[in-house]
Amino acid sequence: MDKKVRFGVFGTWRGAAYIRAIQMIDEAEVVALFDKDPDKIERAKEYCPPDVKVVNSYDELLDSGIDAVVLCNYFPEHAPYAVKALKKGIHVFSETTPAATLKQCVDLVEAAEESGKVYALAENYPYSRANMEIARVYQSGSLGKVIFAEGEYVHPMSDKESAYFAPDPNHWRQHNPKTYYSTHALTPLMVATGLMPRRVIGKIAARPAKDGDGIVDGAGIILVEMEGGALFRVSGSCSFGPHGNWYRLGCEKGGIESLRGTNDKVRLVYNEWNLTDETRDFGTECIYSPYVSELGKKALSTGHSGGDFWVTWHFVQAVLGREKPAVDVYQSAAISAVGILAWRSVLEDSKQLDIPDFHKKEDRDRVRDDNLNPFPVDGAPADIGHRYWDNRK
Repeated sequence: MDKKVRFGVFGTWRGAAYIRAIQMIDEAEVVALFDKDPDKIERAKEYCPPDVKVVNSYDELLDSGIDAVVLCNYFPEHAPYAVKALKKGIHVFSETTPAATLKQCVDLVEAAEESGKVYALAENYPYSRANMEIARVYQSGSLGKVIFAEGEYVHPMSDKESAYFAPDPNHWRQHNPKTYYSTHALTPLMVATGLMPRRVIGKIAARPAKDGDGIVDGAGIILVEMEGGALFRVSGSCSFGPHGNWYRLGCEKGGIESLRGTNDKVRLVYNEWNLTDETRDFGTECIYSPYVSELGKKALSTGHSGGDFWVTWHFVQAVLGREKPAVDVYQSAAISAVGILAWRSVLEDSKQLDIPDFHKKEDRDRVRDDNLNPFPVDGAPADIGHRYWDNRK
C-alpha cells in the first residue's frame, strides 16, 4: 500500500484516543466518523482533519472509502460488526475482546481467513513501559521458560462512577460476567510469552452488596493453563481495592515483574545458581525504569502510558504488511473464549474446561453453534445469568 491507511472510526468517545494516535502516524489518517451521539462526534472532530466525513450509519461508514475501521462500540457487539467489515474487504481494529459467544469467535476467525484482511485486538496494556520491558527480557531467553505468571487489572468504582458507565438496567455492563473482562490482565502475558491458552478454571469472590442486601460478585479470578503447561493466574473484573495493574513472569532461571503502583518500572531477578556469563555482570536483582526511545517519548503523550499510540502504530504496520498483528484474530478469539468458558466453569463449580484452538477446523466445528450468551438480545433474557450468587440461591 503506497498511500496512507484511511481509517473510519465507529464510536467516538473511546475512539477519540485512537483518532489522536492515528493523527500522529504519518502513514495513516482518519477520514470518516460514525457515532449515534452528535455531541461525541463534535468533540472527536477537534482531533480530525477539517474535511473528515461524518456519516449516519455503520453501513455508510464501511462504504466511505476506508481501508480500516476502528470499532469502539459496545463490548458484546464487536464480532458481528467486525465480520461485516471483513466481508467488505476492510481491516478491523477492535477496541475490546470481540466475542460474547463461542459461535461469534468462530464467525470472526472464518471471516478473517476468508477476507485475508488484518484483524487485530487494540489491547493497549502490553505497551506500558513495564510490560514492553517484561516482553523484551523474556524474549531474550535469559530467564528460560515461564512456569507461572500473574496478571491483575483491578478497577473498583464508586456508585457515581458505576451509574455513569452503566446508566440503565439494559446497559451491557449490568450483564457482564466477572470473568469476561480479562483482557487487560491476560493479554500482556500472552504477548510477552507468545503462549496460547488451552484450559481454564474460573472462580468468583464475594463482596457485600452496596445496599447491604446480601452478597454479589466481587471479583473474577481465572486460572489458565497455557500450551506447554505454564499456569497463568489472571483477573477478570474486580471490585476490590486498590485500583491498579500488575504483572509477573516466574521462570526457570528467575523472574521479572512490574513494580506495583507504577507502569514504568520493573524488578528483574536471576537465581544466583542460574547466573551465566551473560547475566553475571548484571547480578541477581535490579529495579529500574526501562529505556525510552524517541518514538516511545512521542507515545507517552497519549493515553494508557503510551499504549494507545503503540497499539495503533503496530496495527498500521500490520496493515502495511510489515509485521504480524501483536494480537491477531486467533489470539483474540482465544482471549474471548477464556472469559466465556471461565464463566461456564464458575457456574459448574469451577470445573476445568478446554479452550478451542481456533486455528483448527475440528475445534471450530465443535463450538460452531454454541451461542449461549450472558447479554440480553433484542429484549430476550440472557441464556446464562451474570450473577453467580443469585444463581446459587
